[in-house]
Amino acid sequence: MEYKFDASIQMESTFVAEEYFAAIINFSPEELNNHFIEFKYNNTDMFEISVHPETHVIKRFTLTLCNHFTVIDKDMSVPICTDGTIIIDGPDTTECETFMVNLYNNGMLIKLSDEEPKFYYKSGNIIFAISDNGKLTKVYIINLTKTDVNHAKNELYLGIEP
Repeated sequence: MEYKFDASIQMESTFVAEEYFAAIINFSPEELNNHFIEFKYNNTDMFEISVHPETHVIKRFTLTLCNHFTVIDKDMSVPICTDGTIIIDGPDTTECETFMVNLYNNGMLIKLSDEEPKFYYKSGNIIFAISDNGKLTKVYIINLTKTDVNHAKNELYLGIEP
């Protein structure tokens, strides 16, 4: 997977409260033949990133499936990061070594690897934490309102099989 970052272009995004999905972060409503890249853990957890088919600029982030999560009743601390545009190019599917979502009062943290992040890149409401060897280790979804967090919590709990 290749991650690039353009600090000269600032991105804005919005949280979308859509039924069946705990979190959607939309960067662009433009519907092209988007390229979809999924990050998954077994068949139990997955998020999908939609990127522009030519520029590979992130357009949408969707937490599509999540069976491993914890609700934490405190605010999430956010790392210092560089703000700009995330550009992603790579295989259609990446198998993650772990997948754990922590839902906080003001955001969400998705842990994908035990490797320590070295670089933090922010686009809108998303922060990518990338290791020294270029691996995506964590995804932060930041600046969520109480309504956004309640939507995410409800959808996460609905996804649990009885």
